[in-house]
Amino acid sequence: MLYSKQLTINNNDSLSKLYAFVSPQTTVLDVGCACGGLAEALVKKKNCNVYGMEYNPESVTCCKKLQIFSEIHQQDLNLLTHNDFPSYFQKFDYIVCGDVLEHLLHPDMVLKILLSYLKSDGEILISLPNLAHASIKATLLQDNFTYTDLGILDKTHLHFYTYKTIAEFLTNNNLRITECSPVFLALDGYQKDTFSDLPQVIQAYIKADKHSHVMQYTMKCRVDKKISCQHNINQLNNWEIQDQQNQSTFLFKIKRLLITRFSGLLKWIEYFRK
Repeated sequence: MLYSKQLTINNNDSLSKLYAFVSPQTTVLDVGCACGGLAEALVKKKNCNVYGMEYNPESVTCCKKLQIFSEIHQQDLNLLTHNDFPSYFQKFDYIVCGDVLEHLLHPDMVLKILLSYLKSDGEILISLPNLAHASIKATLLQDNFTYTDLGILDKTHLHFYTYKTIAEFLTNNNLRITECSPVFLALDGYQKDTFSDLPQVIQAYIKADKHSHVMQYTMKCRVDKKISCQHNINQLNNWEIQDQQNQSTFLFKIKRLLITRFSGLLKWIEYFRK
């Protein structure tokens, strides 16, 4: 599928949160840059110098048409080696991995290479999906584990995380979370089996866990070889539920219907958005 990943002015969207983490007039590597939505905003609104890597050749073509990248590479990250981009060693103020690492065969190996591209005071910006969202818990309790074209159980996801395993993953890679901002999702999510089908007592138990409301965690991280896992867990707990972002809006209901009932239409919608 062609992912356009357009940046919107939205406080509950992973790209807008990653965009907010980036300081103006910096040098950025956008890994998995899709059709260049984030990069275009960084260049035009923050005067950043942006480089890109993207697997999908159609998306790379879209990026080239924008004429905003300093360099854009069609790259299979699963084949990335330390010798591929020697000029990128310690080059970047920021590296962005938005909705990327969960798709890789060996995210630890790729992350190690990418971190060598950071300046000594650089930061890596990461978003990862949350498998402990209420919709996934509800699906499992109804004996299903249904992949979808988009969302937490995207068919192309190879790795799944909760906030605790995200903390462990980042700690094992010597990364300290300095900021965390969740992306919220209505409790029914994008699964065919709905949260509201569960008994009230179970709904109440799941809803009481604030991480049940989170679709993705977006994080700003720095390299720190002495970081503790507990620090990262604390950072991933350091936020409050924003109730207004958990309501099932009309647009959410339309998107949920497309994903669960008419998933084939999504490819055409994404195609015409680019």
